[in-house]
Amino acid sequence: MTEQPKYTAGFRDRLFDKDPFPLAIWYPANVPEKPVRHMGVASGAARNAPFAKGEGPFPIVMFSHGSEGHRFNQFWLAEYLARRGYIVAAPQHAGDNYLDASDARQLAIIERRPREMRLALDLLLDHSEIADQTDRAKIYALGHSAGGATVLKMAGWDFDAQAWQSYCAVNADTDKVICQFSPSDDHIDQLHQTYGGPVISERDDRIAAIIAITPAFGVAATDEGLGNVDVPMLFVEADTDEILHDHVNAAHFRNLLRGRAKFVKVKGAGHYSFLPKCTPYIAENFGYLCRDFGQDRDVIHRTVEQVIHRFLDRVKTGEIQGR
Repeated sequence: MTEQPKYTAGFRDRLFDKDPFPLAIWYPANVPEKPVRHMGVASGAARNAPFAKGEGPFPIVMFSHGSEGHRFNQFWLAEYLARRGYIVAAPQHAGDNYLDASDARQLAIIERRPREMRLALDLLLDHSEIADQTDRAKIYALGHSAGGATVLKMAGWDFDAQAWQSYCAVNADTDKVICQFSPSDDHIDQLHQTYGGPVISERDDRIAAIIAITPAFGVAATDEGLGNVDVPMLFVEADTDEILHDHVNAAHFRNLLRGRAKFVKVKGAGHYSFLPKCTPYIAENFGYLCRDFGQDRDVIHRTVEQVIHRFLDRVKTGEIQGR
């Protein structure tokens, strides 16, 4: 898609007077963009601009960042979508962000993250200005890594913690990322007391489609657990995922969904290729975040933008529908 965008990218951070968590939004505006920096990375947006006058309501994309990330992880994609008529809202997940990773990759965030996304959506739909700008029939969710698992849960995936535990009982030494904090028997017992079984359900019926970028925790996916997911789904895979084992994550979801979702593999991409382009500081101090596998990160981002925009527009027009 090479057409000129219709809008500029409006941007507001910490939207509410008393945030339950930091939350940023990008949205269609008509005010010229100016230079902005997100966590040290340069970009352009119209900070605190009004919404494009007389153009709404707009579809909204709720975004969930990866483990130990932040609300600006995919600002490049948020800006791209805002310029093309979408609102993008990104809360920063408590206990699983760059400042506080105390619950990262643990069972607590599997329960908490979708609830935070729901609360963020509730707040946005109750906001005096944003509520009128939001098309409530076109609410979508997008997430990267642990965020991919988060939006799948919002779509109705029943996360099976016992399947996670069983996988790690055998594979703990070879899959430390997923198994470092696998559930204990006490955790499973607590889930039985809370949910009547080892399955965590957090479906939000307002979500009309989802996009999962290199989703994590596929080891907790089962046929039964995905049986009630009936919205359009797009999975964006890395050609070389050096963090998550493909056969128990993206490929496992593909096998279980059996044609019910669209899968796109991005050539030359690694797990972190969907983060912003690295600054010298990030490259020096967090070099692992800068690894790509044969393709320039800008090229990877342009590919992802077009794939996601095309999918969302086809969902929006009804060309792609759930089962």
